Amino acid sequence: MNEIIIIAIISGLAFLLFVVTITLGWTKKNKQLKLTSLLIFFIFCGLAGWTGYLVINKTYNKVADSFRMRSGEEIYKALFDNRKADCVRILNYQDQVVPKIDYAIWLHFETCPSELNRILNPQNFRSNIVSTKGWNSEGPLAHENWFKPETLGDSIMVNINIDENGNGQYIYINLDSTEVFVKDIID
Repeated sequence: MNEIIIIAIISGLAFLLFVVTITLGWTKKNKQLKLTSLLIFFIFCGLAGWTGYLVINKTYNKVADSFRMRSGEEIYKALFDNRKADCVRILNYQDQVVPKIDYAIWLHFETCPSELNRILNPQNFRSNIVSTKGWNSEGPLAHENWFKPETLGDSIMVNINIDENGNGQYIYINLDSTEVFVKDIID
């Protein structure tokens, strides 16, 4: 960013110098000043073009980075901070790309009980053991056929932490605390 500002200032100064020399060249009818102003004008055009290129290039890179899909590891870190144990294995994920359209982050991973306790302890979850008999996970990811908390067993632990706006997390855990499905809703 500093490079763009410096080149823009130099470009502006070159334009001012062009205006001054062309004005002096016309008022004094000095051919040498007119040619010098023409040279300064070409320098100004080069600097302005370079500034425009830098602005477009940096803007494009920023926009491209903001639409870059995160990996499962990056999603896990964003949701739960740095893991303390080396027992997490991301099995599947779907990131929220466009808010309001993609209303949630979906994550499926294997873990160990200690890492799961680290995730759940600082949060204010309502926990229940729920029977999965008759569950049907026909939802936004049904076509991908992987977000199915009912595959965790006949009974699973369901942890819910949702605020008054409907934002929060649903965490589905098998009873031995080794496999987890997460739906993180951010609207």
